[in-house]
Order: sequence, then structure tokens, then C-alpha cells
Amino acid sequence: MTMKPDEIKAPGLHIPEKNDKIPLDIGRMYEFNPNEMTPDIRTSAYSNVAFITCSNRDVFIDFLELPGIKKDEKMMVHGTRVYMSHAAAQQLALRLAQILEGSFQRGEMESYDPQPVKPPVRLKDQKRKL
Repeated sequence: MTMKPDEIKAPGLHIPEKNDKIPLDIGRMYEFNPNEMTPDIRTSAYSNVAFITCSNRDVFIDFLELPGIKKDEKMMVHGTRVYMSHAAAQQLALRLAQILEGSFQRGEMESYDPQPVKPPVRLKDQKRKL
């Protein structure tokens, strides 16, 4: 015996018809309790050089592994590019400076040349000085 869709409905359950519009709250898909978050590190790489580029939209860092390997008469340099927002890049820079300073203070580094971090210069402030 075959049942029709309207015969298998549970009380209070709406099964949309073919042309029905369904409200979708995408924001709820990203709601979570921070205690439920677990990092899923899928790759790891070693880098001894990093090139940082800042555009008007984001920042990207190319982490390179030098000197590379010669292949087909060219030096192939393995690398990983990471994109991030300006705010995320600023937090990374601040946090990295704090971590390096703390490690140096505890004597955990062979060498360290702490450079004072200068606050960023805003473009509108530069124009005023000209």
C-alpha cells in the first residue's frame, strides 16, 4: 500500500509543496557555544620566510620554505598562502609580538631582536602632514 504525502504528515509538520518558499535563517547555522569548538588542523608546513601583502580588502601572507628544490631546471619553492581580514592581521601581529616577548623573557629563544611596534599611520593623517 502506497501512502500519499498528505497522509504521512505529522501533526504540526508542514511539508512544502513544489513552489512553496521556505524561510531560511542562515545565521542560525553559525551559532555555537565556544566550548563546542575544536580546531581541525588539516595541514602543517614549515616556513623560514614570509612575505606579507596588504590590499585595500585584505592581507595575505605567503609562508615559504627556502631554499626550495630544483625541478626541471627551476627552483621550486613550496609555500602556503593565508588570507585574512585587516582586523585579523592586526590581532595576529599584536599577539605574535606578545608571544615572542614572553618567550624571550623566559629565556626560551636563542636570539631575539625586539623592535618596538609603531602604531599604524592612517592615510588621512599622512595627507595632513604634506
